[in-house]
Amino acid sequence: MRKGAKAEPVTNWHRAGAILLGVLAGYVVGGAVMETADMFYSTPVTPKGGASSGVKIMADGSPTTSAATKTADTRPAGDTIHSVITGNGSPYQNFQGRIMYGTYKLVQKMPGGEKLTGFTRILHRMKPDEFMDEIPTFRANPLHPKCDEWCDFPVADRPNAVAQWIAAAAKDPSMIKGAWILLLECDYVWMRPVQAPDAYDSKTVGLQFMFDYIMPSHPDAAPLMRKLSDNKVDPSVIPRSGPAPVLIRYTDLAGVVPEWERVTAAIEADPVAVKVLDWVREMYAWDVALALRNVTLTTESPPHSHLIAQPPHDLVIGDAAMLHYTWGTLYFEGKTEIWRWEKRDYTSRDVALKVPMLKEPPQPWKEGWRIQDGLPVTRDLHETMTKMLKQMNAAIATLPDLRNRPHA
Repeated sequence: MRKGAKAEPVTNWHRAGAILLGVLAGYVVGGAVMETADMFYSTPVTPKGGASSGVKIMADGSPTTSAATKTADTRPAGDTIHSVITGNGSPYQNFQGRIMYGTYKLVQKMPGGEKLTGFTRILHRMKPDEFMDEIPTFRANPLHPKCDEWCDFPVADRPNAVAQWIAAAAKDPSMIKGAWILLLECDYVWMRPVQAPDAYDSKTVGLQFMFDYIMPSHPDAAPLMRKLSDNKVDPSVIPRSGPAPVLIRYTDLAGVVPEWERVTAAIEADPVAVKVLDWVREMYAWDVALALRNVTLTTESPPHSHLIAQPPHDLVIGDAAMLHYTWGTLYFEGKTEIWRWEKRDYTSRDVALKVPMLKEPPQPWKEGWRIQDGLPVTRDLHETMTKMLKQMNAAIATLPDLRNRPHA
């Protein structure tokens, strides 16, 4: 297995991730959301015992007449996608988010890009930031206002922020612009459009990515998985995934989020769970929630994942639409560093407001180069990194200079 260096802080057998602090608020909005969720474009779920006529099964299992069935012509096309990222408005996340949204706009112009019909940044922050006018943004009230400046878990408010967005969309269905919701991270680079199946085909399931460091059946994790699920699900059926990237129907998402909040809150209240699951505990919380809600998604691995590949761990993009730079990539010739791409080098407000052009890998490829873990820079990896940095720079070239904006 190839590994990148300088991954996010982890312990033992974990490598990456972030943290969410779940809260009881999800249950407050959950009922209202589930009453109205089917108004959007829910995929028919046939009750056991036969077909239904204009009747759907809600995410909580209760039947109701679907408004979408009555007004099918108002639904988004079944292969359309509404993309969502979250963030707290930090310069680190905004630097990445601006590039990500810039590459999104580029692939919208490609064949198939017309299916990318909506984009929302869910900003969990006390006040708007400088990028509200550049990136379509829904501002959620954070549970931890101190994270506007600094906190040890800057994504702690994510589940509740997503719940606020879902509650708002339940009141205003026009907020949802696609038949699928695509949950993403800021540090993705769009290389081509995601191709989605028909969301209205009840036999079709969504997609998620297999993270090899998520191991619900690991001896250290399995007891916690049983505890967090109240012994309702076996660790072996909990997916090895996380809340991004995920292609999921709105109604499924609306059903999962309250459980995501609850499980995250349970983890945060348990010092043992916090220690064992560490920085990837929000990923485990999501996975337990999926299992509890019995939401089935196809879990894909590179090179056959249709969502992401992760260089330098993955040498080629394969079938993926996006590249995820969770790890840095440093080139060495002998002991001399000759090139680097490391997102952690870009944390200042200045680089978020005026994103600099990034140094691309040296050309041509040369045999004998190695990355920071000593593994070779193969021709395939070099081509992947070159394409990613060129795409990022193409997006950066479209971004305005916002240094004259008032400090948010």
